[in-house]
Amino acid sequence: MARKERHISLQGFTRYEREILKLVAEGYMDGQIADELSMSERMVKGIQVNLMRKWNVRTISSAIDYALGNGLMTLYEILESRFRKRKLKVN
Repeated sequence: MARKERHISLQGFTRYEREILKLVAEGYMDGQIADELSMSERMVKGIQVNLMRKWNVRTISSAIDYALGNGLMTLYEILESRFRKRKLKVN
């Protein structure tokens, strides 16, 4: 059986979607993301759901995988951001 091709639009990848996806990839929980971005946890979850619908993926992990695989985010960008935040907390 041939796998069903699915079209996932990269248009409309907003700043908040990108930031939330990056924070999830860094290991942040929804409540922590909400605090970090000064928004409600419900809004964070809503943005995640909208992104998953937009890209036709079932999980936020799949959205991260897709973004990494299509050059929308890089592993370096995620790790650099995480280590910069840890360094700031230590100092």
